[in-house]
Amino acid sequence: ATAPAPEVPMVLLLLLSSVQCLAALRAPETARRRSVLVAAATTAAARAWPAAALSREEYEAIARRAKDNSLTTDNVIIRAIRDDLLDPERDFRQRKLEGDDCRVLESIVKIDNKAADEVRTGTEQLLKLKSAAMSAPSGTLGDREARALSDSYTFGRSLEERIRERASMINVRLNMDCGGT
Repeated sequence: ATAPAPEVPMVLLLLLSSVQCLAALRAPETARRRSVLVAAATTAAARAWPAAALSREEYEAIARRAKDNSLTTDNVIIRAIRDDLLDPERDFRQRKLEGDDCRVLESIVKIDNKAADEVRTGTEQLLKLKSAAMSAPSGTLGDREARALSDSYTFGRSLEERIRERASMINVRLNMDCGGT
């Protein structure tokens, strides 16, 4: 019997896939045009559309998952990449938070902070990979891969910052409308 393969956190997979995209963007002239275009489209996708307010249906779906304790860090990370996290200033501008909203937002803050911690762990792993790549013998890994790892680390740190910033904004709104958490 073989031992089960260790699980790789989704955040590390997302960050490593950004390494591949960034490496393809820096590919030499001989690289296939298609792979460069796909990498460019993937890397730019998060910035392609400005974040819009959540629809009532989107908020209700998130609220249902919060009430069922089925919010996931994977969804938070994906929404953060798309810059589509819940924004209390944008999504609750017209109304005061009440009862269920307060409990939902408390759950969202908890899962957001957990997702930010996962992203931090992934970026720390990328930093170790970058260090290993930089000290690898000449010819095994190129500067291009080390730069891609560095760029992915920077991307991960920005993503963590975005998630923590939104969680902080939600906390401020909870303190104003719900009496704190």
